[in-house]
Amino acid sequence: MSGALYGLLGEFDSSQALLDAVRDARGAGYTQLEAFSPFPVEGLAQALELPPSRVHRWGIAGALLGAGVGLAMQVSASLAYPLNIGARPVLAWPAFMVVTFLLTVLGGAAAVFLGFLFACRLPRLHHPLFDAAVMAEVSVDRFVLCIKAHDPAFDEAATQQWLAQRALGVSRVHA
Repeated sequence: MSGALYGLLGEFDSSQALLDAVRDARGAGYTQLEAFSPFPVEGLAQALELPPSRVHRWGIAGALLGAGVGLAMQVSASLAYPLNIGARPVLAWPAFMVVTFLLTVLGGAAAVFLGFLFACRLPRLHHPLFDAAVMAEVSVDRFVLCIKAHDPAFDEAATQQWLAQRALGVSRVHA
């Protein structure tokens, strides 16, 4: 393995052991934590103190942009090519609402998708954790806690000893 140290991985055999380790790590002053499990663990997000998602802001912006584009497209077409059919007004707002609604939904959905990719920093073709052998077992029956090396409280020897007291095994991951 080459490169700088990315972090230390602690392997656990149960979700409760992982949850307890995350709480203990927070209590010990570690802030840069990641947890991996084969299924959702209730209370893990709160224990990790994850910030709230901001993807909904992307959706609102995309929906507003879609609505604006839909209305602008129809208004500009009606003004550029005015048709007087059956005493219909040039700007028939009720008729514009269907396309405006559809572009609002399309814009919001597309923006949420792109915002999700951006928030997750995807597409990412390689991550240092892919090299760890224990990560192959996470999708089956293992629970892993990663304490990142750029954590302010991280000291390699002390963190490795701290993890070894709580985990089944400890491994190092290099960037």
